[in-house]
Amino acid sequence: MKKIFLLILLGSSLTMYAQDPEDGLRLSWFTPSGTARSNALGGAMGSLGGDLSSNHINPAGLGFYKSSEILLTPKFSIQTNNFNYLGKVSSSDKTQSSFGSIGIVFADGKRKNSWTSSSFSITFNQIANFDNHTSFSGKNNFSSYSEKYLEELINDRADTLAALNNYIFGSSLAFRTYLIDTTAAANGAVTGYQSLVPISTGVNQVYDSYTKGSYNELAFGWGGNMDDKLYLGASIIMPMVNYSKSTYYSETDITSNTNNDFGGFVVNENFSSRGWGLGAKFGIIYKPESFLRVGFALHTPQLITFRDVISADMTTNTEGYAGLQSESSSNLNDGYAGIREYTVATPTKATISTSYFFAQPNKPTQPLGFISADLEFVNYAATHFYANTYDEASTNYYNAVNATIKSVYKNNVNFKIGSEVKLNGNWMLRAGTAYYGSPYKDETIKASHWSVSGGIGYRTNKHFIDLTIVNTATKDAIFPYRLNDKPNTYASVTGNKFMFNIGYGIRF
Repeated sequence: MKKIFLLILLGSSLTMYAQDPEDGLRLSWFTPSGTARSNALGGAMGSLGGDLSSNHINPAGLGFYKSSEILLTPKFSIQTNNFNYLGKVSSSDKTQSSFGSIGIVFADGKRKNSWTSSSFSITFNQIANFDNHTSFSGKNNFSSYSEKYLEELINDRADTLAALNNYIFGSSLAFRTYLIDTTAAANGAVTGYQSLVPISTGVNQVYDSYTKGSYNELAFGWGGNMDDKLYLGASIIMPMVNYSKSTYYSETDITSNTNNDFGGFVVNENFSSRGWGLGAKFGIIYKPESFLRVGFALHTPQLITFRDVISADMTTNTEGYAGLQSESSSNLNDGYAGIREYTVATPTKATISTSYFFAQPNKPTQPLGFISADLEFVNYAATHFYANTYDEASTNYYNAVNATIKSVYKNNVNFKIGSEVKLNGNWMLRAGTAYYGSPYKDETIKASHWSVSGGIGYRTNKHFIDLTIVNTATKDAIFPYRLNDKPNTYASVTGNKFMFNIGYGIRF
């Protein structure tokens, strides 16, 4: 994990808030959401088709439509997180609700030359929800948040003028509030920097953050069907991302010593990011037999241009040294928040899939149900940041970000499987599961998403309704800060997200 901390040192050249590799991972490592039917099947829709989620998974599935359809899929969820930080256990929870997905497909069931049917679809889908609450605390006598500022100033060989003015979202706040102070020789000349935090006797650390936002896709897709054997499709994707994070972090002296010039400090950071972009998805499904389907889908990188807004403030209690000292980035930036603009290319994704349809022995032409499976290949290390300005400092900085991403993340294979069985009448029973393995090269970080889902559906000639329940268990790690010169502490996270999904559609 040591290479990941290179960013802390490089970010200072832009006098900006450092770009974390997690900013890229946020756009690729999650359990995608779709229609209620797709969610019930664990997202294993790559070779099934006939569902509006095809526009976002494998657009060749749109070729199965021979009548038009409109669909609305709201959802409600509860997220619970458990943290273990330095042996102290804590928890937090967050409720979420959204419309989920909405879409319409216009189908032409009339045969034209070799095309049996074709369709055009417009869908808007929330594939990820960022609403969450993270909160943990613990006693630490090994390291301090203040050391990341200390490392930055020392490694940059910053003089006191630079320390005062060049790091307005971090180190300059620490220096101006005396959290970081100078060291001096006997003649009074400045020789370096030191942290006022009494690490050896220990501090109580508190981390608390709220995140909001979502990752959405507006898709325009086409699918065609040749002789009910070969299905082809493509979709143009317009990703829309909004994300915000407010973070509170504090350290307080755990001793009763009022003469060590440190009572504690608090830093608040507010960050918001908005992005719009473009991408494409292509797919093919083939039916070698009536009971068997195989599919392949390719998702190109999505190029998303972001505009970030950043602000921070800090208050340090230096006790008898200088009392309470406060400073803010807006005060150092003429009253304005910081602005950062850049472009991200998300990883390419490729999916191979197959579906097997089974029937009752006495009615072989009437399918009783199916089982479907998808294998999704993702190279998380391929996430790439581009500077929107072409100055040398910005280009070098984002090149360093990309190098760090390649050193931290890896390729991975995600697995999804789902099944549907027809019950008496117009009812269907569904179940599925999906597993997303760790994107990290560091095997000591235990990370995964595992979803288990189930649902029922009711179909008539004109209307249908789907009810789905999904439970997703998550393992991950959260670093409240990262240091380059010593091992890092982190909070182990186990999360559980329970989602209820309902879909209602009309055929016309």
